[in-house]
Amino acid sequence: MAFGQVPPGPGQGQFGGRIELAQMLRREREKIAALEDRYADLANRYGQQALVVKRLAKWVERAAERIKYVEDIPGKRVPYFFNIPIEVPPQVQIGANNAPQARQVQGQQLFNADGFSMDGPFVCTQWMAAFLCKTYSLGPTSQRPQDALPGTEVITPLTGRWRPISSTADPMLGAYIGGTVGAATIGDASLVNTFRPGTLDFLFKVEDNGSDRQRQNDQYTPSRFLYSEFDRPLYLPVSDFFERGDVVKVSVIPTRDPGLVELNYTAYNGIPEGQQAPVGTNPRVLFAIGGTLVFSLVGYKILQAQSPAV
Repeated sequence: MAFGQVPPGPGQGQFGGRIELAQMLRREREKIAALEDRYADLANRYGQQALVVKRLAKWVERAAERIKYVEDIPGKRVPYFFNIPIEVPPQVQIGANNAPQARQVQGQQLFNADGFSMDGPFVCTQWMAAFLCKTYSLGPTSQRPQDALPGTEVITPLTGRWRPISSTADPMLGAYIGGTVGAATIGDASLVNTFRPGTLDFLFKVEDNGSDRQRQNDQYTPSRFLYSEFDRPLYLPVSDFFERGDVVKVSVIPTRDPGLVELNYTAYNGIPEGQQAPVGTNPRVLFAIGGTLVFSLVGYKILQAQSPAV
């Protein structure tokens, strides 16, 4: 080495260049290893996310299979009337010594329930109701000793007639007919505001006993709402769905007693109108009114084949 020259430092010279190259290769390998680790981590995360997405897709598919719209339910659609009869007793019953005894019908809860068959679900679109009028004996009297016991159904001209379920269904109730302007009095106007035989006013409730779900709040619904116009049923805001085996309960509370009616109990064209022939000269007889209220849930049935048990 000549005088004044500096000895080669680290990384210089023949051996120094090799050391520097080795250090560069080592750093590159470290960078590649870090990239490989990062790639493996991302791949692992993506694989886990893909598995979660796949599971979520299966859950959504299963949920879609469970959730069915009415239009998607398989089966044949047929019109269906689900009728629930409710007996409305007369205002009279047998008392002590077979004497007539008053029975209060007003304010009493009357109800009946029935279940759907297993041939398919039922979709209700409207409610309807009608009252089948019947007449009942008030019991024998001294003038009519052959009459039936109190509360016994007898056949009269009102028997078997379908009557309105709300007094507002009679347009003549409370209307004054006849007379001249200024000549009518309060007494004249009240002459036509009389009780219409067999008209039933009541409050009602509809309940699905299967799901314990009422179709109204705790307040009963007036029978007036069943028909906003003549022969126009109560169309539901949305279709009501009932599963197979569901039980529907209808409860009614008459807002007044069915009352009594006076009828001409004579023969008509030789055929008696009642079970007994009239006695005495006065053929007009008082009868108690009762009958059967038929509440109808109208819609359609989705008929389905019976599936085997699994």
